[in-house]
Amino acid sequence: MTSELGRLIPTPTGWLIHPEKKRVLFFISDPQSLVFLPKVITQLWYSTAEGIPTRMKNTRIMELEDAIETWNELLSHGWELIEHQINDAA
Repeated sequence: MTSELGRLIPTPTGWLIHPEKKRVLFFISDPQSLVFLPKVITQLWYSTAEGIPTRMKNTRIMELEDAIETWNELLSHGWELIEHQINDAA
């Protein structure tokens, strides 16, 4: 079932910003995870009032289903996808 999810559901990827712009959360597909058991890395950062990351608080690795649930829950609680992704220039 997880292998089907990995192929059918896109991995949450990008930067989400807290409604008060105090934190940003980065989601990226774990390149070391297995294709049939995809994982997502998240990094929680403290940020400036402009939403620029300043200091990392923590890093987590989670299964795809948990990452999707977290992503959707944050969006439903007012977090927003940053339009111009911070790592676009990299």
